[in-house]
Amino acid sequence: MKKITWLLLSTLLIILLSCDKTETKTGTLSIGANYGVINCPVIVTIYVDNINIGTLESPVEDISDCGQPGNLTKDLSIGQHNYKVEIRPPSGVGCTKDLTGQVQVDENECKTIFIDFHTIVF
Repeated sequence: MKKITWLLLSTLLIILLSCDKTETKTGTLSIGANYGVINCPVIVTIYVDNINIGTLESPVEDISDCGQPGNLTKDLSIGQHNYKVEIRPPSGVGCTKDLTGQVQVDENECKTIFIDFHTIVF
């Protein structure tokens, strides 16, 4: 019995050691918006591939750098991703809008998306 157990454990160890240990290749997505230019308080929530990745904490005038304060920055697997920007009032009625799109994330690169509220019609 001990010989069979040892043989099974040895075989399992060999299989585990021979498995391909590939790392997921990633890039970065950084999203910002100038929502401070409108006369309507809003909460801006970002979804990537239907997963909530966070809420913008403060407006920015542009995106000059990946990960700058005010941006929502997230590492993602390389490839094409769908995103949705949900604009909602903090409570009750007010400015409401959904923006959707696709973004290509490349390995070791930062892709930026700036949501310009000057161009949004509510």
